Amino acid sequence: MRKSNKVGRKAGRWVTMKGLIAFLFLWVPLEALQAGTLLRRIHVDHAFRYQGKEEWEIVIHGNDGDPDLDPNETVMVVFDRPLPNEGGRARRPASEQWDFLGVEGNEDVWIIPQNFTPLIWPGWRSEGAFASYYNDDPRMGFSAPFVGISVESVSYSGLGAGHYSMWSNQTGGITKVWITTADGISEDDVYYFSSGHSHTNQGFSDPGVYRVDYRAAGFLANDGGDPPVGTRLATSQLQSFYYAVGTYAEWKATYFEPHELVGESASDPVPEATHHTGDGDRDGLPLLLEYAFNLSPVESDYQVLTPDSGEGGLPLVRLDESSAQPRLVIEYLRRRAEGTPRLSYFPEFSSTLDSGWEEAVGETVFPIDSIWERVVAVDAISENADAVRFGRVRVELR
Repeated sequence: MRKSNKVGRKAGRWVTMKGLIAFLFLWVPLEALQAGTLLRRIHVDHAFRYQGKEEWEIVIHGNDGDPDLDPNETVMVVFDRPLPNEGGRARRPASEQWDFLGVEGNEDVWIIPQNFTPLIWPGWRSEGAFASYYNDDPRMGFSAPFVGISVESVSYSGLGAGHYSMWSNQTGGITKVWITTADGISEDDVYYFSSGHSHTNQGFSDPGVYRVDYRAAGFLANDGGDPPVGTRLATSQLQSFYYAVGTYAEWKATYFEPHELVGESASDPVPEATHHTGDGDRDGLPLLLEYAFNLSPVESDYQVLTPDSGEGGLPLVRLDESSAQPRLVIEYLRRRAEGTPRLSYFPEFSSTLDSGWEEAVGETVFPIDSIWERVVAVDAISENADAVRFGRVRVELR
């Protein structure tokens, strides 16, 4: 950029679908208004309560004295950090028995574990006078007052395939797979339990927002035979539960209602307001850039970062004349890698907007808090060597 009062005033952006890349040279602030209830560190249950006369109540049951919550207004958050104590990210074993997870061997998968975790730990709860019957499903083969939880659809917003799975760790190291959408959804995608309360592993193949639609069913009587055959099947209404996997999904869930995060059905596109290119607040900035530079997706708050002190704004491109050879620098906010492992920033400089972009030769980092840091990146070419230079920050989410 030219050494003049035009320094820092050029702005532009570009978003592509290959890994989700955004270019920008300028920016806007933020105030977070949580749209739904986000659950991050709590023991809750997907609770299906049969109340008689074909009526069911379906809630997120709060354990330890916590209140029940409406699943339509609640999002369960899975952190994109290592399992088990920091988050849900794990590496899939190479053995083909794990193909049901929907990712290749040695690739990342995100898990809510069956065993206790201090993070989000949702179990399964059934309430009602259900009758014992013989379940001839190959995974069962005995009589008990089973309730079956079936998955009927999964809607997903993210960059991957969005496969959902559920399985149990059995005695002797046996893995019992209940649900997998990697091969589609069928009548076999049912989890059966009879204790009234249980826990399973839940798997997510990719970061993003998932809406999983469940239906519960149980028999209210049996024929008295040996083995007993269930009669009077009671089937619940379909109920959606929402999961935000990863930091970007969690951030979106902070601002938007759960139903705004994914399409109305599994085949519908993501609502424009929460698509990575969306601009629901009409400030000219796509959602990804607002996420990357600490801007609000629900307020029109376009602004350039205040040097040395700003907490939100587009990168500031300016001329640093503190040395004998003045150079262009870019000052910008960056999410810290340990909390946002899938977001990368690339400060770049060029003598033309069309091509020739080169990475910065150095940077100085100033930590702000556990989430953000301030970065000052320096151009390789001094202002004396080239009369016109441009700066930009390329952002990649993968």
